[in-house]
Amino acid sequence: MQIASMKSNIPVWILTCSLFLFFTIKSLAQTDTIKVMSYNLTNYGNTLGGCDNTTNGPTLKNPEFKTIIKYVMPDILGVCEMNTTPSYATGFLNNVLNTDGITYFKRSNFQVEPAGTITSLIYFNSQKFTLKSQSYANTLYRLVHHFRLYLNTESLANGDTLWLNVLTCHLKAGTATTDVTDRGTMATTVRTYLNGFSKKENCLMLGDFNVYRSSEPAFQTLTSPGTNSTYQFFDPINRVGTWTANSSFKDVHTQCPVQSGAPSNCFSGGGLDDRFDFILMNRHLLFDSAGIKFATGTYKAIGNDGQHYNTSINSSPTNTSAPAAVINSLTKASDHLPVVAGLRINGTFITSNKSRVFAHSISSYFDARSLRLRGLESDKLEKIQVYDMKGQIIFDGKGESSEGEISIELPTMKSGVYNLRFIFQDGKVLFSRAINGF
Repeated sequence: MQIASMKSNIPVWILTCSLFLFFTIKSLAQTDTIKVMSYNLTNYGNTLGGCDNTTNGPTLKNPEFKTIIKYVMPDILGVCEMNTTPSYATGFLNNVLNTDGITYFKRSNFQVEPAGTITSLIYFNSQKFTLKSQSYANTLYRLVHHFRLYLNTESLANGDTLWLNVLTCHLKAGTATTDVTDRGTMATTVRTYLNGFSKKENCLMLGDFNVYRSSEPAFQTLTSPGTNSTYQFFDPINRVGTWTANSSFKDVHTQCPVQSGAPSNCFSGGGLDDRFDFILMNRHLLFDSAGIKFATGTYKAIGNDGQHYNTSINSSPTNTSAPAAVINSLTKASDHLPVVAGLRINGTFITSNKSRVFAHSISSYFDARSLRLRGLESDKLEKIQVYDMKGQIIFDGKGESSEGEISIELPTMKSGVYNLRFIFQDGKVLFSRAINGF
């Protein structure tokens, strides 16, 4: 969406957006799903030690990531160890995600890291999500990024907005006492930051936590009630304990998918024996108190079949947890396995398979007395409904048509966002939003 100012005697704000024409077919379940994926890309675009363009460059890795991600098809992908130069993030978007006819993935904006050459960000399905805002907690070593998204569901037209907050992190690596302490300090900064976030919404925290056991200060800080229990995080599969070099957790380990450090000692090696990568969730997501709920049984490390403890995932016995091509790509793309989890929402997306792209762009703007719309075929409209953000209908009718423009007189002209619902004579329904910037 773009908002532009129009020069005239009366201040005017315009909202132009891509719109979707929704066929009003009722779903029996009235639910839809989201797939979240967390992936450490292992020095994507960076030269470090044995990792360089020859052994670990994007040209080599992109086809492998593409194979993996096309198999998973996430709606939200949180990544870490991405080069801090924005062109690398854009290259990943264009060469891995938006390929083979897919064009709907977008990435978050870059937030400048105070130090270092790696950062974290998200990619998301823009048919299902809109990125409302982003911020960060400035921790000891690098930023923990905070993205606030809302879901493009049918309920938007009624002012019922489903929010999902995503935090991406990469905590300090290492086994030294100072490393453990530093991870704890970073986690404390995150909880302090969230204490200042007054909204009580769905939230998940994903990334490479580099923790070796659940008793570490970092994990304890993130999973304790603290002073703001809304943002107390939980392991949705409740597999806590000492993960490292412990076969009891062989089915949830995420590092390393190869036993040797190939290619050229770029990867850590050692086979699967650490659980570093997580998708943690707050109580809203676990107990559906804010419209989205964790789908039990969907949390897993892609490529971990529980049969390759301390060895490569493509060694004997044959790993059948994913297609052979995906297993092979997992050993080449990164020295971490991606973690995925499913979320179930109350409602359905307006851009699901029940909809098709509407060919027109509609412009909406406010003057001092009314909301004005262009780009609609007024002769095919049954009526227009305008909702305020409380979900109350403030207009229900056709409006006045003149010279390709529809004018709607509103009883109040407060600044803010208005939800629009266009009902056509053939039963089709179109949703949009208009912003009054007065």
